[in-house]
Amino acid sequence: MKKQLNQKVLLLALVGILCLTAGLAAGIGLAGRYHDEQSASREAYHSLQDDLNESVQESSAHAMAESAAESAAESAAEEVRREIEESLAEEALPPELTRDQKDLLDLLTEYIEAGEYEKAARLMLSQAEALSDLFYATLEEKRYLYHDGELTKDVEGEGLVLARSSLLFLGEFSSGRPVGQCIAFQAVEMDSPRYDYASGEWKDGRLNGEGETGYCCYEGAGEENRSLTRRGIFRDDRMNGELLLTTVNAQGEEAGWTMQAENGVLVIDDSWQYDSSQDAYQLPSDGDASHAYTVPADRIEEPYFQNLLTWE
Repeated sequence: MKKQLNQKVLLLALVGILCLTAGLAAGIGLAGRYHDEQSASREAYHSLQDDLNESVQESSAHAMAESAAESAAESAAEEVRREIEESLAEEALPPELTRDQKDLLDLLTEYIEAGEYEKAARLMLSQAEALSDLFYATLEEKRYLYHDGELTKDVEGEGLVLARSSLLFLGEFSSGRPVGQCIAFQAVEMDSPRYDYASGEWKDGRLNGEGETGYCCYEGAGEENRSLTRRGIFRDDRMNGELLLTTVNAQGEEAGWTMQAENGVLVIDDSWQYDSSQDAYQLPSDGDASHAYTVPADRIEEPYFQNLLTWE
């Protein structure tokens, strides 16, 4: 009996030892897993920290690159702005004239202001090459106001403007156009040398008010009229109302006619006579019936009486 009791005690001790051993093993296992988890967490933290540092470095490098690019773009924009401003400043300055060019324009101004149109025309035709070089090369086909030896870009005030190499305007200007008293003058050589002109009161770049247009073939007129003038009232470059037409033939004989026009078109009234043999209308000259002004019937509606030396 006693022997059996001792065996039971021994058996319980063994069971206790086994349980203790299992508990220790479990504890050791849990501790190992805890250690492994701590190691994994540390590794994940360090990896995250490395990623964050790398991201910060990349963002910093990107920001520096963007800043450098913006700085370069601003420098380029500033350079372009400076070049544009310099270009505009250069364009704003009128070109420089040579002494010969100034002398030519001064002499033309003097002749036209004095009414010496033939001298002005002879000068323009003899200096056609110089005027062409002045207009196309020096002025680059731009219009400047010339006055007292100087060019100004703003066509404002009194002076001379070269509109083409063979056409100039002399007088008063405002807002870039002839306004007030002004004359348009042109010298050309076709069958014979001649000049054309349009003078009087201008408004908005057109003859408006009292004015006169005409031409003169001062050499080799032949059978054509040596000169012709039309005086009257203009409205936007066209004659309206009563006008006086005067001609001088190749023999130097002068004749004049008083007639009517409406918007540049001749008004045929009772003072005109129809010639069926010529299919034309005729008007005897004032005070001398031996001279007649003739207009073909099929050209009656044409605006003969207008300014052809226009600003535009």
